Amino acid sequence: MLEKTKEYLGSDHSYGKTVTDGRMPIMYDNRNAKGRKLPEGLAPSTVWRWLSWLGGMKDTLRTVWALIRQKEPNATLHREPWALPLWKYRSQARQDTLQQALQLLAADRLCEDVLGQGIFPRYAISQGWS
Repeated sequence: MLEKTKEYLGSDHSYGKTVTDGRMPIMYDNRNAKGRKLPEGLAPSTVWRWLSWLGGMKDTLRTVWALIRQKEPNATLHREPWALPLWKYRSQARQDTLQQALQLLAADRLCEDVLGQGIFPRYAISQGWS
């Protein structure tokens, strides 16, 4: 999930292109679901659902920034510009969500460098962050 959201935010890929590997759809096995006989590819809207979940973790982002600043006072993550291609959003709300998701992913990477481990999955879950 993190890999694919990073791919979407860090490239010119659309949601549809992000749920493929080359020209092949990324599949998941849902044959146990009622009436399903074949695995299906991820829906492009799945990427947005992941991004909206990440972008909605405002408290997590604030907490991670505080942890990073405690360990590395000269960190400038909070001052970085978080520009996205204009075609990736049509509303201010979607732009804000995508930018917050991008910030959280960058903070996760910085946590790996500064603290030795990223915030996903164990740390954020154990702290009850949302």
